[in-house]
Amino acid sequence: MLAQEKGKVITAGGLLESAELGRVMMHEHLYCDIYDWAAQRLITEEQPITPERRELLMTAAVPPLKECNQHGCHALVDATPAPWRAWPTFYQEISRAANMHIILCTGFYREVELSSYWAKTPATQIWPFVREATVEQLAEFCEREIMEGLCGTAVRAGAIKLGSSQSVMTAAEEKAFRAGARAQKATGVHITTHCTRLGAETSQLELFDREGVDLSRVVIGHTAWHLTDANCRKVCLGWMKRGANFLPTNLGISEDGGKAWQPLVDAIHAVFDAGLGSCLVLGLDWAFTSESGPFAPCGFVPPPPFLHLFTHTLPAFRAMGLTSSEEEIMMQVNPQRILPVQ
Repeated sequence: MLAQEKGKVITAGGLLESAELGRVMMHEHLYCDIYDWAAQRLITEEQPITPERRELLMTAAVPPLKECNQHGCHALVDATPAPWRAWPTFYQEISRAANMHIILCTGFYREVELSSYWAKTPATQIWPFVREATVEQLAEFCEREIMEGLCGTAVRAGAIKLGSSQSVMTAAEEKAFRAGARAQKATGVHITTHCTRLGAETSQLELFDREGVDLSRVVIGHTAWHLTDANCRKVCLGWMKRGANFLPTNLGISEDGGKAWQPLVDAIHAVFDAGLGSCLVLGLDWAFTSESGPFAPCGFVPPPPFLHLFTHTLPAFRAMGLTSSEEEIMMQVNPQRILPVQ
């Protein structure tokens, strides 16, 4: 990474000082087109966005994103890696229209369990490039997207996304994680992960540790369950003491006011009481996606898109005892520390 970029955040619109981010949603998906359900085929390369999808996102995503500004949020990490992102320059359009800084990800998604979501055959469980390429080739891919740009454009990735679910990685996932670790060390951007099963946090962090990654440059994602499970929280606290960051997501608030999230709010208190609040960030995981069917707004987090975090989630968490200091540290202080190139 060039010396003059140290301390700056790489966004779709260019380099930025971290103070300009305001609050940050640390794990969202503006566009995640994984599977063509009509043609029954995995998407394997990025293409210019269609007029229909441009209209959908401009009308359904931009207004709520713009309203996030009223809550002090001026940035999000788009955690969709290749080849399922929108065309790179479209993120610049969205960024200008919504007054929202977007940090894009390079990297590789997990190997999805057969018969889950779109994975109908072994060939569709993971992007074939991940199986076919060497660790060196995968690392070079990530480094090029960070240093030069995506798909031949000047729009650069500012983070690395990697994913695994089970406590033991598949061979393809391990290869991707090793490549991502090497790209992180070469570029200085942070790594954000998909981690949905207890135990996966340890296999991920152990691999990063073996590869020599500074664990403070890693955000372990989708970890609300990990933090609310008493035994796993002890494991997570151990990793936090070594610098690793944890990211609860999918924080949708139902009609009962979100009472089921009280254990997470209690867990957040426990992390802060242990003096490790500097290792927590938040994200909603809102998405426009073709994960389970034709491309559409997601159904796994309630509307409004992205804005739900500020109109529903955080107010409910405050009612359950989340303090303004905890909220500010997770939403602004910690992201502004993690996102700049180091």
